[in-house]
Amino acid sequence: MKAAAARPGTPSAPFASAAYRAAPASAAFRAAFTPDAIRAVFAPAVIGAALVLAAAWLLLVTVPRTLDTERAFSAAADCRTAQVSTECRRTVRATVTSVTADHKHRSTDYWLGLGHVQKPPAVRPPSRVKMEGRTPVFAAVRPGSALHLTYWRGEIRYVDHQGLRQYTAADPRGGYRLPFAAALVLLSVGGACLRTAQCGARRRTAEPAGHEPWRLTVPLASVLLICCFAFATPWGTGGVPTALLLTAVGAVPVLAGAAWLTRRRHRRTTDTIRVAPLAPLADECFPGRVLGDVPYSHEGFGYLVAGPGLLAATPDPAGRIARRPVPRTLTAVRVRPPYWTDPGPSPAPGSQVVECRDGATPVYVVTHHVYVSRVLGALRCPTEAQLRPPPG
Repeated sequence: MKAAAARPGTPSAPFASAAYRAAPASAAFRAAFTPDAIRAVFAPAVIGAALVLAAAWLLLVTVPRTLDTERAFSAAADCRTAQVSTECRRTVRATVTSVTADHKHRSTDYWLGLGHVQKPPAVRPPSRVKMEGRTPVFAAVRPGSALHLTYWRGEIRYVDHQGLRQYTAADPRGGYRLPFAAALVLLSVGGACLRTAQCGARRRTAEPAGHEPWRLTVPLASVLLICCFAFATPWGTGGVPTALLLTAVGAVPVLAGAAWLTRRRHRRTTDTIRVAPLAPLADECFPGRVLGDVPYSHEGFGYLVAGPGLLAATPDPAGRIARRPVPRTLTAVRVRPPYWTDPGPSPAPGSQVVECRDGATPVYVVTHHVYVSRVLGALRCPTEAQLRPPPG
């Protein structure tokens, strides 16, 4: 068998030219709008739209609300002696009753037990408070140590001990960072899904994409890099505009690199594969499937029988029973890699597709590349195709 990838500008295999040009445009259009092809566009479009809407909710509702809370906390003044309000900061005295570090997997929660709390008006103090980290107050106090607790809007925001101040887990400062980082990640993934749907929609009436690893690894690696960078920027910057600008600047080289790699692979990769037909001298049975809207395409028929002037599908690994021969009207068009939008299950590694026509109906014979030449020979390709002479 002789098989090689054609280069740009190199004529395709003889059997691939005339039959492919003769294929009706309407049949190609109908084949592109199969249920599998539509799902390949609809699913990423719906997922992308949902992620973008979730990101918009975080950016337009959650992040502004947390920023307003942070600004209100920073602007809050100390409460007057007789003032009853949750909008001002009220400081009370308390005593430490326990110092506890709860270890959970890879994280640790630090808790201070409180006792003898001087209750401010309209505030019910908790029995303990969760601290943000271990230092400086948590590491310095012991049971019996005196503390000053500062309340704002009914929660303890920070504690003071001998000139040291430590914020609690209820610290509103920087509360926008987590939802903002999540929004940037959702926006990146959602944009990638919408881009995938757009590319799929363009390919439905053109030539679909093949099962080539780089078509999946390059976009996934790009999205992963952008998501990691986008999630980190809110934690390393001091505001929303700076984080947005830094994320956009960081995404530019990643997208440029992905576009360069894709363009390079497109230049080096061709779709049609040149294969010399090999006329089988006797019946041979090997794994393969016939796919298409034709009566000789059956579910569960996972083997092909190729012989002199015979190509049949069968469920029998020995190829002896339940043969379903293909008709003489089936014509080979070309050999190509599998497409994501091809009907049927995903092909095994190393498979190739013999794209055929039965009148105006597209038919696909999928088998390992080792057996493609036998399929072409069994299909009795057009007379201008040169068959390999038998040995001897």
